[in-house]
Amino acid sequence: MKSTIRLMMAALMLFAISAGQAQTLEQTLTKAFERFDTARNVGEMMAASSQFDLAASKWSNEYAANYYAAYSKAITSFLEPDKKRKDLLIDEANKYLDKVKAIDDKRDETYVLEALLINARIAVDGASRGMKYGGDFSKALEKAKSINPDNPRIYYLKANSLFYTPAAFGGGKKKAKEYYEKAKLLFAKEDKSSVLKPNWGAARCDDYLKQCDE
Repeated sequence: MKSTIRLMMAALMLFAISAGQAQTLEQTLTKAFERFDTARNVGEMMAASSQFDLAASKWSNEYAANYYAAYSKAITSFLEPDKKRKDLLIDEANKYLDKVKAIDDKRDETYVLEALLINARIAVDGASRGMKYGGDFSKALEKAKSINPDNPRIYYLKANSLFYTPAAFGGGKKKAKEYYEKAKLLFAKEDKSSVLKPNWGAARCDDYLKQCDE
């Protein structure tokens, strides 16, 4: 815990220094995302996530700032070993999701983000939460699909759900692979010119495809 706090304090200091040099939202989020994306453990992920918190505080009415604050907490929750802390992270992420919806509830990424958070909630205890939240997860993805069927994260998240669902219950690697392959094709066409346009997931999609063939 002490090491995590030290990492977070160091990250905040570095963020404060870099923020003085990088004044735009795009520059700030790019630095924070690079730090988060290369984090090696939960402590480093939390430290990077705190940078998104500061960005969301500074640019409170900006879609991307709140989006990444929610995204980082959801992703961190998957690696956090303690179930109570997992739920606390997702609770924090949901507060940012509410802001994202208030800013723009017509964007496909809003519902991709919602599906990610629901999936994170299910992952805390799949046996007891799958039935409870599974319908909400599917609805969020369908809403995103109705807005933009070419968003690769729709199929990536669907594939993830199937990957971790036993074949006896309609999941398994074979079914997941179909969705990963579709996501991969769409990831290849995606605009990756700016962090302001979320484009996460491609590298992990490739990792899962390899696992499907093992």
